[in-house]
Amino acid sequence: MKYSLCADIMFVAVGEKGPIWPGTDGIVDAMKFAKENGLTGIEMFGLEGRDLDVLAKESKDLGIEIRACVSGGAMLLGDPAKTDELVAAFTDSVPKAKKIGCKKLIFNADQYAKDISREEVLGTMKKQLELIAPIAEKEDVIVIVEPLTGGFFQTAEEAFGLIKAVDSKNVKLLYDIFHFQNIDGKITETIKNNLDLIGDIHGAGAPMRAELTVGELDYKFILNTLVELGYEDNFCLEFFTFQDREAKVAASCKILP
Repeated sequence: MKYSLCADIMFVAVGEKGPIWPGTDGIVDAMKFAKENGLTGIEMFGLEGRDLDVLAKESKDLGIEIRACVSGGAMLLGDPAKTDELVAAFTDSVPKAKKIGCKKLIFNADQYAKDISREEVLGTMKKQLELIAPIAEKEDVIVIVEPLTGGFFQTAEEAFGLIKAVDSKNVKLLYDIFHFQNIDGKITETIKNNLDLIGDIHGAGAPMRAELTVGELDYKFILNTLVELGYEDNFCLEFFTFQDREAKVAASCKILP
């Protein structure tokens, strides 16, 4: 298993008008912080507004991979009026992601159409993913769909059903343990039943999105289960660290197999 941390979540600051997400320097700081803690990669949010040349160089120099980023148009998944915009934004994001060595692009459904039925939203998602899947296959990148707490998906079965319906080796689910604990739980059972459909895993303590050692989830058990199942892909630390970042990440890293 490979381990990384989410640069944006880990290095976000709180301003008077809300969150202040890190710029290029902040992402580089996250790379250095990951390396200091024995991790081998990071994940990040959007590509826009960041110096990709700098990130590509620092990633290579530090030996820290950028394993996933959020695609342009990510939040448009599930809105039939935004299909052309979503495909264009994804197409534009692919070469930018590849420039920094990133092969996974994240989509979610934050702005899905609220005025149509759930069946129509799912049908739209399937159509949109089927449109971008050939692009992903040609460019050798992976599209990973991430269900969120309070988002469209109400069960893991529904989310994995979408991935099965699209039926592309380049379209997978991002299984965020924190979010799925809030959605319907049954974490290790769900992973066992759907491992071949998972393209990335995120972890945070639940229900407060804290370090892995805090909350109702036994991450030693979960991570050891992943090892036993033969999961060899990425596990990303994605929890908030507004204070005591070093101690919280160090505590989480101690339980990583």
